Amino acid sequence: MAEEKLLKDKVALITGGAQGIGRSIANLFAQEGADLILSDINISKVEKTAAEIEKNTKRKVISLQTDVSIKSDVEEMVSRALKKFKKIDILVNNAGVLIVMPFLEFSEEAWDKTINVNLKGTFLCSQIVAIEMVKRSSGKIINISSCAALKPDPGLTAYGPSKSGIIALTWNLALELGKYGINVNAILPGMTDTEMPRSMNILNKETEASWIEKTALKRLGKPEDQAKVALFLASNLSDHITGESIIVSAGEIMR
Repeated sequence: MAEEKLLKDKVALITGGAQGIGRSIANLFAQEGADLILSDINISKVEKTAAEIEKNTKRKVISLQTDVSIKSDVEEMVSRALKKFKKIDILVNNAGVLIVMPFLEFSEEAWDKTINVNLKGTFLCSQIVAIEMVKRSSGKIINISSCAALKPDPGLTAYGPSKSGIIALTWNLALELGKYGINVNAILPGMTDTEMPRSMNILNKETEASWIEKTALKRLGKPEDQAKVALFLASNLSDHITGESIIVSAGEIMR
């Protein structure tokens, strides 16, 4: 007898689903039986990702262009998701931006963009999706924070505070939504080998060794490492866990 998939008959909405951690989460969720709504600001990339996952897993996958910092965009995203699937069981707030700039040069525009996408976007998506989850008295919300929320890194003037804010938001959502059967947790990735740190030159051939040396397991994170924890939090294996921030850093950060 085939083993039953962890997310059989579930519907998951994943923001920032075109690449990196979001793409890996989407792929694993589909393998475990979920149908997907993938949203991203980059429509061509998210359409390509959605098509590949649908082909490889035979699950239903729709792709949407969404700016999570704009309420009307988020409302449209949720409306289209519900029109297609009638429900949202799982929300993964993964959409984010990373701007690296020394504090004394950090612009107001860069600050606003980082906070609006990373923190406001998580708030908007959570609120609008939670309204639907409350009607069904169930749901899993997974917020992607960062180990940058727990330690300073040069140039991350807004990124660290935005990710710290996600942890505090996770606590509050867990407290207020628990009575409706909704679990809310956060994942704090350590350095993970994705397009984002590579494009910002935080991770490159020269810095790889120093990032690896900081870890207890002596290796860089992969998107799949984060996806496995997201799967745990999305499944019934984590039904008694809420308000938690799970560090996934190969032992770079220990608490």
